Amino acid sequence: MTTTRSRAGASAALGALLVSATALAGADASATDAERLQVETLRAEIASQLQLQAYDLVDELVYGWTQRPPFGEPTAVLLADVSVPVGFGSGLQALLENHFASVILKNARSSVVLAHCPMCTQVVVHSGARGTVVARGIDAPETLAVAGGLSGSRHALFLDFEVEGSALVLRARITSLEKSLPIVFARTISTSTASPALLRSPERLKSADEARQEYLDALQGRSPISFPIRLGVRVYARGNDQLLAPPFPWLSGGVEAALTQARAWTASFLVGGNWMPGLGYGLMGQARLNRLLTGEVASLTRPDLYAFVGLAVLSISGNAALTFRSDLPTLADLQALALGTEPHTAFGTVQLGLELRAKNRVGVGAMVEWLPTITDAPMIGDYWSLGPIHFQSFGAEVTFCF
Repeated sequence: MTTTRSRAGASAALGALLVSATALAGADASATDAERLQVETLRAEIASQLQLQAYDLVDELVYGWTQRPPFGEPTAVLLADVSVPVGFGSGLQALLENHFASVILKNARSSVVLAHCPMCTQVVVHSGARGTVVARGIDAPETLAVAGGLSGSRHALFLDFEVEGSALVLRARITSLEKSLPIVFARTISTSTASPALLRSPERLKSADEARQEYLDALQGRSPISFPIRLGVRVYARGNDQLLAPPFPWLSGGVEAALTQARAWTASFLVGGNWMPGLGYGLMGQARLNRLLTGEVASLTRPDLYAFVGLAVLSISGNAALTFRSDLPTLADLQALALGTEPHTAFGTVQLGLELRAKNRVGVGAMVEWLPTITDAPMIGDYWSLGPIHFQSFGAEVTFCF
């Protein structure tokens, strides 16, 4: 009885051990699969970054040729070989060959004209008095000369990409297809794999310094001076006699200057005018100081909100000027009426408002105005009072900057 129980206990223990071993093996397999997936993901990311950095080196090489051509006139050159770091295969090699051909074709100033030679990249066999030579055609120029496979080109280009520490290095050389393969051009370019690629347009290659300067100019504002054109309308509060003054449209233009590189502070001066059939016309001059509220640097990806304070001087002629007259006519009013002169008035305003700018090109704003000298006009009321300050006008504007 005791023996039977012992055997049963031993069987149960053995079964539990087998189950535990199977579970551990499954866990190890799962861990191995997860690690393999992580390694593949990391390798794909590194390959993508390496491809962009290699493109950047090719662009820099061709840009250098556009500034200092390796030949005095357009010269046919064979792309003999493109070597890439170990582990990245022929896929990266093909991508670099295509990118180099695309950049060369779009930059004729480089003086390098790509030529095609099928025999140059194939293995050729040449037998002579000194023996038999088996090599690529590009490595045996005397064989190509005998076979007539030079395709009119006497130069070959080699592009070697290598990773050295944290740098990707391009060694480019052009050899003359003679027996000794003399080098007629050589250059080594390196870039850090940790720095982002410039991604330059093949049609308009630029140096790294020029590309960086363009980026900074775009980030900080292309120019400190812009020329805004503003279309706005002012609406005045209803007065004591319940008469509503007509809305006054205004069209103005002028100049705006950034007071800082980041466009955190700007100032503008505009002049404008309006014309209302049957009511008259007006002239205006205004100056503003703007402060950026959404950060310390004007953004290129989102709208910027500015607060502004301004001063304006308005001159109104015609029947519209009666809107701003007091209910008691002055001696000058009576004299003008007797002489048949059209009504006229001039006054100053103080402005407070907000403006939403998109890439310093288009803006939408709203403001309130205080008319310090207009205090007893029956057609002008108050929208909002702040102690002795009474805001009597509300305005909306659309601005286009050039």
